[in-house]
Amino acid sequence: MKRLISPALATFVAVTAIARPVAGATAAQRCASTKIRAAGKKTACLLSLDAKVAGGSPVDPAKVQKCKDKLADSFAGAERRGGCLAVGDASNVESTVDALIDDVFLALDVGTPSDCQAAKLRAAGKKARCLLNLEVKAATGRGLDPAKVQACKDRMTSAFAKAESGGGCGTLSDADEIETSVDEFVDAIVAAEPSVATCALAGCPPPVACDTAAGACWQPPLTARWQYQLQAAVTPSGDCRLPATGGIDTAITHVPFTGGSAVAPDVFDVDFLVDPVCAAGGSNDVDDTAAVDAIHANGAKAICYVDAGTDEPFRPDHQAFVDFDAACGGCLLGDPVGGFHEERWLNVENDQGQREFVLGMVAARLDRCKADGFDAAEFDNVEAYANDSGLPISESAQLVFNTTLANLAHTRGLTVALKNDLGQVGELVDYFDMAVNEQCEQFDECAALDPFIAAGKPVFQVEYEVATPSFCPPANAADRSAIVKTVDLFEVPWTPCR
Repeated sequence: MKRLISPALATFVAVTAIARPVAGATAAQRCASTKIRAAGKKTACLLSLDAKVAGGSPVDPAKVQKCKDKLADSFAGAERRGGCLAVGDASNVESTVDALIDDVFLALDVGTPSDCQAAKLRAAGKKARCLLNLEVKAATGRGLDPAKVQACKDRMTSAFAKAESGGGCGTLSDADEIETSVDEFVDAIVAAEPSVATCALAGCPPPVACDTAAGACWQPPLTARWQYQLQAAVTPSGDCRLPATGGIDTAITHVPFTGGSAVAPDVFDVDFLVDPVCAAGGSNDVDDTAAVDAIHANGAKAICYVDAGTDEPFRPDHQAFVDFDAACGGCLLGDPVGGFHEERWLNVENDQGQREFVLGMVAARLDRCKADGFDAAEFDNVEAYANDSGLPISESAQLVFNTTLANLAHTRGLTVALKNDLGQVGELVDYFDMAVNEQCEQFDECAALDPFIAAGKPVFQVEYEVATPSFCPPANAADRSAIVKTVDLFEVPWTPCR
């Protein structure tokens, strides 16, 4: 969720926009699928040539080389496009393919021309390509269809049986042996081309436990009710309505979806800076300690909203990002977020020290959260790899960045919430203490948050465009703490699901 300048107000008021991951496969998935497909093509190509040899035709070195060149070209093209989790691995995959070709040819070529043996070699190549084509789809997140896998295998078995029924075979009853060799080969190719980043691949730092000597390390229960307010409450004329708490309505109550008496939030997720409309002189550099104190006085807890992945021009430290970008020749700032031309994605790769710089800036913001008395932190915009950022951000770089963010919070005695980034929940759930999610019901993504609930860690869900009767029942059943808001994130509307 972004806080941006609103043209509707004369003073410096924030509005919100949502960065949704772009549709389709990730760069890593596209790369893996390209390489897997290339391995399948080379395997079928070479075994088809071997079949001709087994049938009595001479070896054509030019055609053999052409089969090999196509794989190398495909791998090089995939890596030029970027996002590959495995790079420089063409020769290793070549060797894996060649080893299978040698094994199958050794098992099936009997040294004399044989149409039967040639048919078996072709069938082995077709099965390998068939299975790897299915793995291409699986690599892009479309799943592996067991029925289609079985169909690939059945076709080879049938081809072997048909070849043997015609007579003249130099080997018999070897379908199972070749099946096993091809299956092991396919597994090896898929393992060599990961389509999803893991911390083991990325080199994430080990998780750092929350430091109870530095802070309370508050862990919210699953049933904690939350409020999300990033803009100050204002009067109809645009003036600050609650100046004593920096525009945060710390006394808000409302009847939940389930009915009964009005309830209050147990947790408030708010910015650590006072909205300029409520700050003296319109300053953008005033900490909202009054809101935190009032939240605590009411027995609730406060989560500090920190934008970690984009540069917002209204932040007091904005110029530092601009200066770094200028000094490194434009290596830091990417494209605008969600069509807002002034807020831009940050590069969390580290080829010119960008990640270390951004982490340092975030650490300074966290120090302010800590000094202000917040209980936890929420990092926004931590899924640049899945958005149109205009930057070559890999899934691995995002994992390293996000896990380091969690550790930065924990070393300060703050617990930490993962904002969105559903594609990496499996790797991040051990680092984060809770999750904040926008619109998982609307986009049918809520199941991705189940690992947090299973670990006893709350999920704070907000919906903007789905009615409470549609999302509150499933959210309550799944133990997600859900609310309905409007995308501007003023204090109201606010309706908790329970």
